[in-house]
Amino acid sequence: MRNDKIKLPGIEESKPVLLIVDDQPLVVRQIYEIFQEEFHIFMASDGEQCLKMCSELIPDLVLLDVNMPKMNGYETCEKIKSNVSTSHIPVIFVTANITEQDEVKGFEIGAVDFIRKPINPLITWARVVNHVQIKRQSDMLRSLALIDGLTGISNRYQFDEQLLSGWMACTREKKPFSLLMIDVDHFKAFNDEYGHQAGDECLRTIAQIISNKINRPNDMVARYGGEEFACLLPNTDLQGALKVARDIRLGIGESIISFTNGEGDREEARVTVSTGVASAMPSSEVEPTELIRIADEQLYSAKGAGRNCVKGINLSELA
Repeated sequence: MRNDKIKLPGIEESKPVLLIVDDQPLVVRQIYEIFQEEFHIFMASDGEQCLKMCSELIPDLVLLDVNMPKMNGYETCEKIKSNVSTSHIPVIFVTANITEQDEVKGFEIGAVDFIRKPINPLITWARVVNHVQIKRQSDMLRSLALIDGLTGISNRYQFDEQLLSGWMACTREKKPFSLLMIDVDHFKAFNDEYGHQAGDECLRTIAQIISNKINRPNDMVARYGGEEFACLLPNTDLQGALKVARDIRLGIGESIISFTNGEGDREEARVTVSTGVASAMPSSEVEPTELIRIADEQLYSAKGAGRNCVKGINLSELA
């Protein structure tokens, strides 16, 4: 067993998720005993199980046996790295026999390290902890790069990533997927009357209101650009998305935007939003960007109908 004095610095506050993939129960048991106290541990016995659990769990690290039936470790690793939603997961190969060529191949397809069998608890612990810490630091930096600096919500880059991964997940699960495009009505006039600082405060307030209406873990609100926001709603049909959009419209319309004017005095104002909604049953035959195009069309329809309203459609109605 590992030395009890070895700690998990910097990541004790939330246990990392470790996925062990090996068809030998004895090896799985050895690794489990090393990490059972400080990690949430999941196990798979073949490559197909590994891929499924990677997509569902998004583990912090995968310990992957090289020699497995049906799909070997190299093939499994290649599939992990080719999937946009799992490509960032570090993979450490676990193997009894390894040549220099094997190591080169492993690193070329995206592995971060190798651990040799029979398992040495101290070395295995040290290597796993090191790569988990690197991943946690990378995740933190990545999350900062995906946040809009003004509003504190997701930015356009993260929206694009989440749209693709969410669309793929709903395609696999055969679940509906919806998108809201939200635009602040007459925002240029608001800026002209009250100033850009007031406009910034307005956008921050709206972002907070929308975020408060988006409650499920996989839903996402992002600043799409300028005064436009977008909401991704996986596992949500048109009726559900329209309800969320109407709740957001009412929440914003009933709220007071408080800000400091150019003379240093506090002022208050109200704004409204127009929203376009597009829903679809995702498939590999339809690009997720089509949802953006249709939601934009619905947004323009809402503005043409006098603003401060919601328009939506299901892509199946356009066929």
